[in-house]
Amino acid sequence: MRRLRTAAGIAVLLLLAVIIPRAWGGDDAPQDRGKSPYLASFKTYVPKEFQQSRLDRLSGGLAQGIPYRMAADSQGRILVTDTVLSVVHVFDTKEGKRWQIKGDRNNRLYAPTYIAVDADNNIYLTELGQSVISVLHPGGRFLRTIGLGVLKVPAGIWIDKRTRRLYVADWLRSEILSFDLEGRPLEVFGSWGTGPGQLYRPLDVVVHGDTLVVLDAGNSRFEVFDLQGHLRHIWPYGPNRTPIALACDAVGNLYYIDLDSGGLVAMDREGKVLAGAHQRPFGQLVPQSSAGPNFIGLALDPLGKILALRPTLAVEVFEPASDAG
Repeated sequence: MRRLRTAAGIAVLLLLAVIIPRAWGGDDAPQDRGKSPYLASFKTYVPKEFQQSRLDRLSGGLAQGIPYRMAADSQGRILVTDTVLSVVHVFDTKEGKRWQIKGDRNNRLYAPTYIAVDADNNIYLTELGQSVISVLHPGGRFLRTIGLGVLKVPAGIWIDKRTRRLYVADWLRSEILSFDLEGRPLEVFGSWGTGPGQLYRPLDVVVHGDTLVVLDAGNSRFEVFDLQGHLRHIWPYGPNRTPIALACDAVGNLYYIDLDSGGLVAMDREGKVLAGAHQRPFGQLVPQSSAGPNFIGLALDPLGKILALRPTLAVEVFEPASDAG
């Protein structure tokens, strides 16, 4: 059996999907916090603009369930996990085609959530209730698992293509674990707790250069470590924000999707907020009538652009802080 399914894992990761039913107000897009050179939207990919593959047309594919998280590979493909349909939506921006990855005959996907790709465009997935990372060929064929017997409830994942290392935020262990891409365990970052350098229910992780940024959700903060595990910074984000997805640009500015304000936020390397896009003002009363959150996923494309995923499967492309101006 290639994966270990646990009732605890299913229950916990289902909690991560609360972003879908949360209430948002009105049908109008939230207002930006002001004009800024740090975030400039210049393109949106819309699913209907992509041509269906013949295989997906015949199989009845391309329905939309609950898009969750996103990655972009060096082939110009945008990959979006869908927890309800148990697929990865693939949008080929070079060829203008779209299709779905469902796994292979013996290893079907099961509610994929977080996603990353390596330098060879292999796909790495966490799945609801699975205590391992599933690794797929770029075409969707199952290759191997990582973390059996080590991981408990893996959530966000990141691959450092330069060092060929996989970093995993383990929600239940309250640690960040690293592996080589063949699955050999390497370092452990943080430990359970609320003090400096400790983590409580981390949800996501990104690496930039020699720093590792952790979304320490249980402690309402970002923690920044060096790659030897030493704590560098703590950036509290307070009770009026709920970051759910992270990315870094070429110079190390941090971007995150904020569930409470509905938009995209840019921070510099000192933790200072630079700009926001499609945000409601913090503290604004949100009526129960809902058009859904603005963004739910975030990725960096090979050219360094910021990709923000909407619940409709549309992807908005932003110039990052290092390029815009």
